Formats: sequence, C-alpha cells, structure tokens
Amino acid sequence: MSALPSVELTVTTSALLKAIGLLAVQFPEQFHVEAWRALTGEYARREIGYSSGPLRLAPHAYDALPGDVKAVLQGAEPSPH
Repeated sequence: MSALPSVELTVTTSALLKAIGLLAVQFPEQFHVEAWRALTGEYARREIGYSSGPLRLAPHAYDALPGDVKAVLQGAEPSPH
C-alpha cells in the first residue's frame, strides 16, 4: 500500500505560531479540524523539545485553509486587512 498524498511544508516556529493565531479566529475546531490538529500538534512537539519536522496536511485540508494562513505557511507575510 502506498501512503496517501499530502502537502508537505517546511515552516519556521514563528510562522507556525502566526498561522495558529490567524486560524484561531476562524472557528478551527469546527471548520478546519484536521489542519488545526496538525498545526497545534507540530507546535506542541517543538515546545517539548523535538526537532522541527515538515508539516504534513492532506490536500483537502490544506486547500480549505484561508488564504492568509496558507501564505504564512508558505513563508509569506499575511496581507493587512
């Protein structure tokens, strides 16, 4: 069996925190559950001392993220509102 396809991103801890903050106001537990768990799980791993690893999201979870969150995860600054 082959692994399911995923979007794999290399994200700095500061970008990860920024993405979590942007997503937090979007009702992530209701609308972005899979991405929310991946983001907060990776942050928790880093907080307890594990080395940073790539962030992996299913394509549908990544595609559903708001544009500003995707931009931050890709290394860009979010646009001002």
